[in-house]
Amino acid sequence: MNSVVQPAPMRVLFDAFELAPGTGKSMGIYNYARHLLPALTEVAGPSIQFVVACNSACAADFRLAAPTVSTRILHHGVPGKFARQVWWRGRAALEAAKARAEIYFSPKGFLPYAMGLLAPRVRTVVVVHDLIPLWYRAHHPGHFGLLEEHVVARALIDSVRGAHGLIAISQATADDIKTRVGRREGVCVVPNGIPTTPPGEPPLPGPYIMAVTSRLPHKNATGVLQAYQRYRERTPHPLPMVVCGLDASSVAGVHCVSRLTDAQLHGCYAHASLLLFLPRIEGFGFPPVEAMAHGTPVICSDIPALREVTRGAATLVPLDDPDRTASAMTAVLAGSHPDAAEITGAVADFTWQKCAAGIIDVFTRLHAGAPGC
Repeated sequence: MNSVVQPAPMRVLFDAFELAPGTGKSMGIYNYARHLLPALTEVAGPSIQFVVACNSACAADFRLAAPTVSTRILHHGVPGKFARQVWWRGRAALEAAKARAEIYFSPKGFLPYAMGLLAPRVRTVVVVHDLIPLWYRAHHPGHFGLLEEHVVARALIDSVRGAHGLIAISQATADDIKTRVGRREGVCVVPNGIPTTPPGEPPLPGPYIMAVTSRLPHKNATGVLQAYQRYRERTPHPLPMVVCGLDASSVAGVHCVSRLTDAQLHGCYAHASLLLFLPRIEGFGFPPVEAMAHGTPVICSDIPALREVTRGAATLVPLDDPDRTASAMTAVLAGSHPDAAEITGAVADFTWQKCAAGIIDVFTRLHAGAPGC
């Protein structure tokens, strides 16, 4: 009787080298990566061996008790500018070759240089969360410094053009890639998963409005505060607003929260009477989807990504129209919104397992020599 020879597992280098826990504009990517890795190992089973390149600051979140995952701590602490440059300009490619990886996977949105030269057999897959750096270059030139803006924008464009496969986290991001960079082939839409986090205690004892924003121009803090002020002006007994990501405690009725645990953040979402989220551009939009997973009504910007991910179960408002947003707040608080079951159902299939399955399909296609999508 002939025995069946099982194919050798595919080897994937999962690049977490630069990722660091904490706060700031990269936390969304960090959370994406740390939730995705366990789902990838669960869905792939023994068919894929993951080699995780990381640093000692993030190792605890990327060291899994799974036989298909090996973790390599390649830097002590969070890498500084010099270590990051070394990584991007050659070390990443050398580590991919050393790991005998067939796939290099970047959850961060950038492709290291020299991959084709130093690891020519490795297929590269990059997750593109958004093209917000290019939006800043067009709408707020020099906001992060002209040199940094140029370097980041150039690296992003090169990554989008150079990776063998791109994962766009929404159709809106895929469309943006086509419009801003011109790439049409090899772009696969694989939406994010969202965590199933039990909510903690509410931040206030009574009803409140929840808002997520920041001082970054694309998060539109001014629009959030103006809309809330208009709402207060026309409401005899306005609800307070809990704001996450911004110090605006001097504004009447506003209570600010920061450095929340996952349970505390989801407590804010779950117990809110509504979530207000008014960014100018997003690649996906975790806050409204996470709030909707708890059945919380959402009011958000009428922009492509948020139209897509809220799936008709949120109230969409135009940018820079605080009066219409205030009217929408009044209507939603009066009960003009889908019921909790419909809101929750609209986002029920945003799971990490489904996200992982989509990414593994891209790995498998590229490994077989087929186009990623």
